[in-house]
Amino acid sequence: MSTPRKTKRRALRAALIVDDKVYDEVHHHAPERVSVGTDVASRLLVFGERLPKRHVLFDVEDDGAYVLNLPPDVDGRIQLRGRSMGIRELWRRQVRSGSKARTLRIRLDPSARGKLRLGECKLLFFFDKPAPYTPPPPFPDELRPELRGMLSNLELASLLSVLIVLGPYFIYVANKHVDPEFEPELDERFLRVMGVPEPKEEPPPEELEEDDQLLAMEEEEDKKEKEKEKPDKVVKTDKKYSDAAMAKARGVGVIRALGTYGGDGPGTVFDVIQSTENNMGELFAAGMTRTVDADGGDPSGFVPGGEGISASGAVVGTQGFEVTEGGPELQDMAKQERKIKSKVKAGDADILGDADKRAVQATIRRRMGALQNCYNRALRTNPGLSGKMTYTISISVMGTVTSVNIDADTVRDPSVASCTTTKIKGWRFPNEGAEDSSEVTFTVVFSGES
Repeated sequence: MSTPRKTKRRALRAALIVDDKVYDEVHHHAPERVSVGTDVASRLLVFGERLPKRHVLFDVEDDGAYVLNLPPDVDGRIQLRGRSMGIRELWRRQVRSGSKARTLRIRLDPSARGKLRLGECKLLFFFDKPAPYTPPPPFPDELRPELRGMLSNLELASLLSVLIVLGPYFIYVANKHVDPEFEPELDERFLRVMGVPEPKEEPPPEELEEDDQLLAMEEEEDKKEKEKEKPDKVVKTDKKYSDAAMAKARGVGVIRALGTYGGDGPGTVFDVIQSTENNMGELFAAGMTRTVDADGGDPSGFVPGGEGISASGAVVGTQGFEVTEGGPELQDMAKQERKIKSKVKAGDADILGDADKRAVQATIRRRMGALQNCYNRALRTNPGLSGKMTYTISISVMGTVTSVNIDADTVRDPSVASCTTTKIKGWRFPNEGAEDSSEVTFTVVFSGES
């Protein structure tokens, strides 16, 4: 008999945006009502015409479920169980049904998310992990003591008179110039009682005689001459390598630096230059001390000279480059690096906003190579790692990614989550003609074995 699967508790999280900036935010630990309105007593203060002074926008039923309670003159879209619906269309359905209710009530589940327009403000909401619990203050804000209630009239008058009399003196002392070279004289009896030792007078430096000065000068000159006579050590090697082996090694190094073995597609020179995920700038800033794989993976164990060539041009680690009468015999160099077999696939994207769905899905699938690099790194230490991760990203009008959230994660590897989040933040989407930002949710399946 199978046991029921425990579902993770989700809590409401909402953000109020004004002029493309987060003005206020709500993140609950447990189900709780949220009010909006033009009154300062509202939990979320909004601005605009025809808005209520105070209205409960998110209500809570007896079973703990949230209910979206929409007043009139509120526009936007919500998403429930994968279906996107407009607020105006829901109002029309309620009117056609003959209901005379003044508000539109929609029961929400943990998959619900939406974007509402309240006057001059935008409200984004979804369900996330509960916020850490913060205990309430021991006393209400209304009972906080004030200075006026703690002092009588006589005490306030006395305090004011002292400030009037002594205030100018304190201002004068604070602004008075003090000579930094001034040293106050301390009584010897005070120093003796406090146990402060008396300063010892340093004896004057002894003057060297003329003969001693000449000897010291001669010793310094001898030291300088000995340092000049020391020859630079030259490291020589008795091994000899053929010109073909050296040319092949340097060629591999150039190809690794460019990040491509030819052709087009992911990993080519054009893709490395155009992608925001490459770290070629960091490589050149570091003095080309190590090469970086074309797909943006870990720095390889080889230096810019190529396989077997160090940064100074010396030949190192050259197994397979032994010279024989018939020429260089190159051994199987594929054994130096462990091959990783992996597969990363993205599912269909769920888009909430003005972004083009085909263009967004094409961009995500084209960038799967970057996420596969993050997965390959983790496979080197954990060969049995697999699972899928669901991401929700926000795309601005310019096509840049402004935020990345992981909604579900069965891979359960912090390095994969951190690396993929960093890669996705550098993506850029074609977003021509969009008038507002968009939210995209997609799932990536990671599978493979080392």
